[in-house]
Amino acid sequence: MKIFFFLVFIFFAVFNGAAQQNNSVYFGQCLLDIESNEEIVELEATMRQNPLLKIVRLDLNTKRAFIITNSLDGLTEEQFSSWFSEYGDSIRCVQIGVNGVDAVKPYPFVDCNN
Repeated sequence: MKIFFFLVFIFFAVFNGAAQQNNSVYFGQCLLDIESNEEIVELEATMRQNPLLKIVRLDLNTKRAFIITNSLDGLTEEQFSSWFSEYGDSIRCVQIGVNGVDAVKPYPFVDCNN
């Protein structure tokens, strides 16, 4: 009988742990090395169709991108750059953080290394 209760306890502990995923809403920002404003407008329209992204803003004047995601398990710089499709190599000064937790660096980025 003790074994039965132990197995039931283990089952609920594993099930409860699997149900509590560590999903967070992330922000990402970067600078764009894209000269054509038309290409930036088209890219923004395409990115807004991505179901992982909640907010997409590509600023034509400052060439800055700012994105807020829907809930994700994590966000890497590689995944972030992939959302820019063929322009993924045209981004620099990438900052990624947890929305509402991490501080968003103000523009202009003065300590950009990439």
